[in-house]
Amino acid sequence: MPPSPRVLIVGAGPTGLALAGELAGFGIPCQVVDKRGARSPLSRACTVEPRTLELLDMRGRVGDVLARGRKCPHPPLGNDDGHLDYGLLDTSFPFSLSIPQSKTEEALQIAAEKAGAVVLAGTEVTGLRQDAKGVDVTMVGPGGPFTVRASYVVGCDGVNSTVREALGVGFEGWNYEQSLMMADARLSNPPGPAEYARITRRGMAALFPFKDGTYRIIVLDREKFAVSPEQPLSLEDLSESCTAILGSDVGIHAPVWLSRFRSSQRHAKRYRVDRVLLAGDAAHTHIPSGGQGLQTGIQDAFNLGWKLRAVLAGRAPHGLLDSYEAERYPIAAQTLRKTDLSFRFETSDSLPARLLRKATMWSMRIGAVHRINVEHLSGLVLRYPPAGSGRWAGRRVPDRPLVPSDGPGRLYELFHDGEFVLIGAKNCPSSATGWADRLRTGILATPIGERWPPFVLIRPDGYVAWAGRTPDEGLTRALQRWCGHPVAPSPASEHRTGTDRVP
Repeated sequence: MPPSPRVLIVGAGPTGLALAGELAGFGIPCQVVDKRGARSPLSRACTVEPRTLELLDMRGRVGDVLARGRKCPHPPLGNDDGHLDYGLLDTSFPFSLSIPQSKTEEALQIAAEKAGAVVLAGTEVTGLRQDAKGVDVTMVGPGGPFTVRASYVVGCDGVNSTVREALGVGFEGWNYEQSLMMADARLSNPPGPAEYARITRRGMAALFPFKDGTYRIIVLDREKFAVSPEQPLSLEDLSESCTAILGSDVGIHAPVWLSRFRSSQRHAKRYRVDRVLLAGDAAHTHIPSGGQGLQTGIQDAFNLGWKLRAVLAGRAPHGLLDSYEAERYPIAAQTLRKTDLSFRFETSDSLPARLLRKATMWSMRIGAVHRINVEHLSGLVLRYPPAGSGRWAGRRVPDRPLVPSDGPGRLYELFHDGEFVLIGAKNCPSSATGWADRLRTGILATPIGERWPPFVLIRPDGYVAWAGRTPDEGLTRALQRWCGHPVAPSPASEHRTGTDRVP
């Protein structure tokens, strides 16, 4: 067995692997255990949205995910000519990425293991017990039962989370009665647009091509809502529904997998019980509409990773780890509300619902309405509570070029080692020298946007911690709040720039 980790992550899905990549990249020994012996090809999540791609870009890990996916700049709305225009977004990734979840997991695992994380397949957690200094986790692996002690444990083990159940944390919500269909297969007669969807009185069918030529097929057939998900989905059944809704036979064949399923919406009552935390589907589960479950889970990982690092390094201010639940819980709750409304909107056949669908399609022709919808779906307008740090705090900061130097050329490159970033200064200002070991600096070649202050302190996950006209307007207080106590600067740290890394 490998040495005991500082952090044990239970579940090798997108959330667990993204968190492992974060922690291992920070130099924190971590293990990921998963009861599955091999990765499942039955991957429901098939989309990575721009904000998730931005977070991976901040750590220099987005390339392998992009290489496995297919860019989709104009996702269909469900009528003949309607689509979303991701080109309206202020991002380096103006598209959603169509990629099977299994391929996303593959890329994230390669990055995590390259950084030093250990991934143990076929290993199941059977119990845990924690005290003031750590957590003892009992497991059964290929070699039999064993126990691991870790400083922290993070349950990323899905809807039926063993970690959540061991904590006794409630998982409240509801199940939907409607049975839906989903498959990955090839098409011999694909529609004209690469990505295509159609909504009719019968239901909705959507087709999204992957890079390997297969298609993700999603069908909501109102005539088959009552069919039990226990009844196997046949190719003939899927084809009949698609043809009826799309109006033509797209020639579905060579299925990789087919599934009939019912969705649910659930939310854990707590995300943290002392040294054990929950993330991803173990904390919240959504219907697959818009691929929001995967986005929310990976963003959980990026919010939690740098905070665990600060705690383990002994430089976290009081309450930093509690801010994980305080910030992420409302985001998941909001996502649950939106996906619930979306599902009811898509599945209802009442006259008000039909009229609302038509009105919604029409409203998407209005530029401002269209932009708002794309921004929300992409995750770019997510904001954390300002928490008394000014009206800019909690906002996402988009990537921008830096003033040419011998260091990084883009703002997001300053985040590769996961430290805080101060833009507006070439070197660490005198008011921040006590935090020079955990601060990178740079000057933007182009502004973030209108009316933004010139100095902005940005958290390792790309959200504003503080902003001001000068460093004297509260930068020191913001650093104390987010980064803990200062340390006496060494001669080397007094001139630290964005190209330096923590030893």
